[in-house]
Amino acid sequence: MSQLLTTKFVAKSLAATVSVLMLSTVANAATAEQKQIQQLRQEVETLKTLIQQQQQVQLQQASQIAQVKAAPQSGLAGLKSKAGSNVNIYGFVRADAQYQIEGTDDIFSAVNKAELGNGNNSEDKFYATAKTTRLGLDFKAPVDGADVGGKIEVDFSGSGSNNDGSLRLRHAYLTYNNWLVGQTTSNFLSGASVPEMIDFSSPLGIGTKRTPMVRYADKINANTSYSVALEKGADANRLPSATAKVVHNFDKASVSGRALIQEARQADHTDADKEFGWGVALGANFKPTDALTLNADYSHVKGDSYLIGYTDNAYRTNNKGENKLVEFDALTVGATYQFTPKLRSTLAYGTIIYDKDSGGNVTKFIEKGEGFNEKLQQAWFNVMYSPVKPITFGAEYVYGKRDVVSGQKGYENHVGFMAKYDF
Repeated sequence: MSQLLTTKFVAKSLAATVSVLMLSTVANAATAEQKQIQQLRQEVETLKTLIQQQQQVQLQQASQIAQVKAAPQSGLAGLKSKAGSNVNIYGFVRADAQYQIEGTDDIFSAVNKAELGNGNNSEDKFYATAKTTRLGLDFKAPVDGADVGGKIEVDFSGSGSNNDGSLRLRHAYLTYNNWLVGQTTSNFLSGASVPEMIDFSSPLGIGTKRTPMVRYADKINANTSYSVALEKGADANRLPSATAKVVHNFDKASVSGRALIQEARQADHTDADKEFGWGVALGANFKPTDALTLNADYSHVKGDSYLIGYTDNAYRTNNKGENKLVEFDALTVGATYQFTPKLRSTLAYGTIIYDKDSGGNVTKFIEKGEGFNEKLQQAWFNVMYSPVKPITFGAEYVYGKRDVVSGQKGYENHVGFMAKYDF
């Protein structure tokens, strides 16, 4: 009996021990699982934090990239002036060479001065220069509540010895909100409608004149802007010229309309010689495809030889000895095709046609071996190649013709080459 009780007691003890061990194992397993779950939760929270930090970094980088893209011509960004303005340096180093088959004794086009008749002494000449190299500074002042800035731009095409290497001021102005004060391209001109040309004298039929002015510009709506200005005219003029421009942008095109009024005077400044000069102009830029760009610019001007390139005196003297304002039509058209991201080409034509009533005493000027220009024409074809983004090489053929009122003709015929590094 005693042995039986002992046996039962041992069996119950073993069962109890096994139960305790099993409960302990289950409890330990549950504790370990809770620890793993807690660890996983911590790791998930850590990943969430890292993802949020990465998103913030990406947003900051995107904002910085957008600011860099929006910055104007930022050659060397991040510079500061003594007064605290942000300064961007831009420009290019450029070298030009030209073989003059016939024309004028100078590099670059001057079809309005092409020698008349046969036996030109400017035939078969080679020219080369680096005077078109350009340097510019854009300024932006950190002013709250106002848009304040400025620009200085120079090249080396001044009128020094041999017109080569002298510093020339191109742009110098300040801006305050909608106002501009200083020297820049005339408000009567439009660079957006000009076909590309290697020749630094610019295409026939348009202008690149930079003149001192006071200008106000604003937007009518998101696609339409306007500007009005008082500008310095020809040296003989007593009063400033008044100009106005309206530009409207379409989806794949832009159109500009411009106007000019001024008092035109002769060099002696006598009241008897002052007359009313004026001009109107229309320009267009159109991209029918991503690769093709079409440009056209037309102007009709009376009494000005200051703004449109290749023009002569604003006055001519008729056969009665009377002074008369010169009146002309100027037209430039062209097409540029982008064959590849690195290769493009332009074919263009320009002309200036003088009003016949503006002509002078033909006999008088034949005796001097001179003549008033009656019609100027110029055609050009170029190819531009950029093997890498900052560098461009170009080659261009230019043909020009000059007709004067005496019936004589002069010709311009040359091949030009260009190498440029933009910075």
